[in-house]
Amino acid sequence: MKKKSEIKYNKGQYIFKAGNNVFGLYFVKNGKIKVVSHGMNGKEQIVRLATNGHILGHRGFGGKLKEVYPASAIALEDSVICFVDNDTIYEAFYFNVQFVIELMMFYSKELRAIEARMKYMAQMTVREKVAFALLYLKEIFGCDLNNQTLNINISREDISALCGTNENQVIRNLSEFEKEKLISKEGKKIRIVNEKELQKMVDLYRE
Repeated sequence: MKKKSEIKYNKGQYIFKAGNNVFGLYFVKNGKIKVVSHGMNGKEQIVRLATNGHILGHRGFGGKLKEVYPASAIALEDSVICFVDNDTIYEAFYFNVQFVIELMMFYSKELRAIEARMKYMAQMTVREKVAFALLYLKEIFGCDLNNQTLNINISREDISALCGTNENQVIRNLSEFEKEKLISKEGKKIRIVNEKELQKMVDLYRE
């Protein structure tokens, strides 16, 4: 039986967990999501961010029985997700060549992006990592057009999980950026004041 459904997830709720069986793909209709993996010590690392129109769960989708998701997806804010089951996806593969091509291109583009981020993060200083994380947040979630405030209320803990560093280092570097007038704080949100200078910090690592 074909199945396609829309599900609302509250902030902090798991969409799926690493190790869960793969029953289909998830498409973000409206919301903001973090995809995370955990190290041996249980420390969370954000490997990807997703928003409207993005696909979730595809890394576990291999067409074999008992495939499992290799990472977890968690809502950063209240989100609406469209779930499409395996049978419906397989049918689309068989009868819609354009869908297969588009999905392959998506896989290729995302793989390149993830590999680049991992490579850069391994080489960057903590200061550069924090700058890179702010620019990545802007790239995925965008900003308020009026004042360049990041369109996401993200915790310092999540920024540290994105940077692969600790929360104290993130807080210290954000304070330094604020003193240097590179950013300002809008409540719990971050406003990018001088994107050009942040970009200079990471230009060396851009391909």
